[in-house]
Amino acid sequence: MIHSKWIAFCFIALGLNSTANANNLHLIDSNPTTGFAIYRTSRPSEKDMKEFCKLGIQEMTVLSGTAEKYEFKHQGACPTLKVVYNESQSAKIPMSESFLRDFDNWVKDAQAQGKKIAFRCSCGCHRTGRLAAYYQMKYQGLSVKEATDVMYDLGKWMFLHRQLKPQVQALNDYIHGRPCSVKEKHCVVKK
Repeated sequence: MIHSKWIAFCFIALGLNSTANANNLHLIDSNPTTGFAIYRTSRPSEKDMKEFCKLGIQEMTVLSGTAEKYEFKHQGACPTLKVVYNESQSAKIPMSESFLRDFDNWVKDAQAQGKKIAFRCSCGCHRTGRLAAYYQMKYQGLSVKEATDVMYDLGKWMFLHRQLKPQVQALNDYIHGRPCSVKEKHCVVKK
């Protein structure tokens, strides 16, 4: 697996991994040997759904709880895409331990089975950026600064979401089993 954190960081930060045909779609990580790939994106149009199928994306986690308006509405454009999570999260509320455990299990299953998976919110910026930062720190070894830089580079209106930077620091603490080093309101929710 290509695991150089610098290569991954440079490709993401420079937008070289972007898929031009789909709405804010970016490859985060892949393993050509097994077929595994993980993408981040935003709410899909019918054209985007066709792109997902062309890329072989099999499963989607929806962080905005709007799969009925997008994935299910355009299911005919990619009938093989399965929505595995469809709940509304808030960028203002940190992610929970139980969600992160479920996400990690989903990733590990996809890695083991060589699946292509993706996750999204609305614009693919804030909730998606935060989860991408978690993935990049945990699975690719990016630092808090590197993961935050990617989140800001691929996001929009990030100045309105100042809580995301300390949430990413809290996620890094969680990954490394350390006590949360930021204000409690930014820490991973225990549940």
